[in-house]
Amino acid sequence: MLILLSWLTDFVEIRESPRELADALTMAGMAVDAVESEAGETVFEFDITSNRPDAMNHFGMAREVAAIYRRPLRAPSTACAESGPPAASKASVEIQDPDGCVRYVGRVFTDVEVRPSPDWMRRRLELCGIRSINNLADLTNYVLLEIGQPTHAFDLDRLAGAAIVVRRARNGEKLVTLDGEDRDLTGGHLAICDAERPVALAGVMGGQATEITAETRNVLLEAAWFRPSVIRNAARGFKLFTEASHRFERGADWNAAPQAADRIAALLAETGPGQVLPGQVDCFPQPPQLSPIRLERADIRRHLGIQVDDAEVEGILSALGFEPSADSSGWSVPAVSHRLDVERGIDLIEEVARIHGFANIPATLPAVGAAPEPTPLASEDARMRAAVRGLGYDETVGFAFISSDEAKRFGSGDPVSLRNPLSQLWDVMRNSAVPTMVRALEWNLRRNQPFVRLAEFGRVYRRSEASYEEPSVLTLGASGAARPASWAEPAREVGFYDVKADVSALLAAFLPNAPSIVTEGVPSYYRKKHAAGLASNGEVLAWFGELDPELARERKIRQPVWVAEIFLGKVYGRGLRRPTHGKLAKVPAVSRDFSLLVPDAIDFASITEAVGEMPDLDSVEPVEVFRGKNVPEGSYSLLLRAWWQRLDESLTDQEVNEFADELRSRLQSRLGIALRT
Repeated sequence: MLILLSWLTDFVEIRESPRELADALTMAGMAVDAVESEAGETVFEFDITSNRPDAMNHFGMAREVAAIYRRPLRAPSTACAESGPPAASKASVEIQDPDGCVRYVGRVFTDVEVRPSPDWMRRRLELCGIRSINNLADLTNYVLLEIGQPTHAFDLDRLAGAAIVVRRARNGEKLVTLDGEDRDLTGGHLAICDAERPVALAGVMGGQATEITAETRNVLLEAAWFRPSVIRNAARGFKLFTEASHRFERGADWNAAPQAADRIAALLAETGPGQVLPGQVDCFPQPPQLSPIRLERADIRRHLGIQVDDAEVEGILSALGFEPSADSSGWSVPAVSHRLDVERGIDLIEEVARIHGFANIPATLPAVGAAPEPTPLASEDARMRAAVRGLGYDETVGFAFISSDEAKRFGSGDPVSLRNPLSQLWDVMRNSAVPTMVRALEWNLRRNQPFVRLAEFGRVYRRSEASYEEPSVLTLGASGAARPASWAEPAREVGFYDVKADVSALLAAFLPNAPSIVTEGVPSYYRKKHAAGLASNGEVLAWFGELDPELARERKIRQPVWVAEIFLGKVYGRGLRRPTHGKLAKVPAVSRDFSLLVPDAIDFASITEAVGEMPDLDSVEPVEVFRGKNVPEGSYSLLLRAWWQRLDESLTDQEVNEFADELRSRLQSRLGIALRT
């Protein structure tokens, strides 16, 4: 938004330098991006937030200046000479859709002459980035920049029946807009019509059939207020974004419509030939009712940490256009139509704070009350986070939204759709955290990070007909080198067993026994035979493995990506293991090796389960796996090593041999595994 310093001075006295004024406005929330000098004029470029359409004009910005410096504000003049028959005798206005159009004001000008605008008006428009067209079009643009109210001029003689009817378009109706494009209208569009047809797309753009031309002599001026959602949907549907729609869809001021119509009448009487007919055609069937706002003195102190003087509060609010009425505990403040963003007491406190000056609010520490109670799972969460950091993972925070396509490919259960998504790329709440993690890995890999390990503690969101849940999930992602190259050894890439070891280490603090491997039911987004799960007592606690290479290629990732999902609700529900202390053995352990011929269908988890508990058995571990020559097809050779140990005495050879015979017997009887010959 471009604002001219000379135009501001029409409404408020300014003694400060342009830089001082820019700094003051920025500190009050009206961010000035640049201050430039062009053709002898000082031009401010503002970045005005979407909730402040009242400041998207020179008078609105002058109101801010007047409030900051406590100076009088002068309103634009609307006085003009009127003559001829009443405007209502020459044109009529009917609102058939009062929900879409709350107010419609018309003024009638006769005997006008279309010609170039005065130099001073053209200069101001062009410095604000608007091309001069003719005196009538320039008047509407000038008032738009001056007080922020969009208006539109119709050739009255080309309006059938000299009538304006504001209604919903009928399916199949067409409109050629001022840009020359044919628009197919539907019942969802609010149209400005004459007695026969649509002549403008309400709040967005007028039509060619009634545009101002060199032959125009009689004009009907429109100044209206349209519901923001109606204008927003039309502008987005047609991809037609104008200065008018930009303001209407953010919430204009319905009380500015008659002021804008009178201001254009005054400027027309000042700048060019034309007769202003007396009165307005003001159609305002259902004036909106705004509830008064309650502002308490105690709330100001509680939120700002200081007590602002009553006179200061009332002066600030009055300067901003509010009319506060004081009582014993605070103020009753009528809501105003030009500030629809101010609805609650906290909004008024924000206005007081920014005009009073944030720099004038001293930094204070809040009073310390009782210590906060820890969450029920604080110990479990702290233990898990510490373990994640110890394994070398960097914690990241992921976006809670994904696309509906990602929800189908990665998630389980119905996703939670958003009514007003930021983008089609984020139109549902995530029912899986894997897409978020893959996106984070992709971001790092594209920036030439050779070693990436990320972890996210977050939630996923699922719903069904009967329930809605937000389970907590720890998602790990790893790619690149597990060990960098050095003079002593080459580099090694992250692999399946690296991720398995990390997941097992994280679960170890909660499980009394090592989890078992699960290969059934692995989600489809993992690469087949390169992923598995870890389970305890038949319940899957985690999935881990390599991301499907096809999914990685879709995201332009050219190296293996490893992902793990740990279901924290299931894990935390088991509670932290209690630390136990025992005696240290005084004698060494004794081992025996077993060369076994094992069918491919039997995994190591089944072997340890078959061995079970034995007296003095300390551990059973795989040493070597071999497939190939001299090993029958459908089997593999496993070198198994078992350790036995007593705390206070050594085991004899006879005892160890008996233990070994029992181990072989269990494997033979329970799994059919024999020694390899």
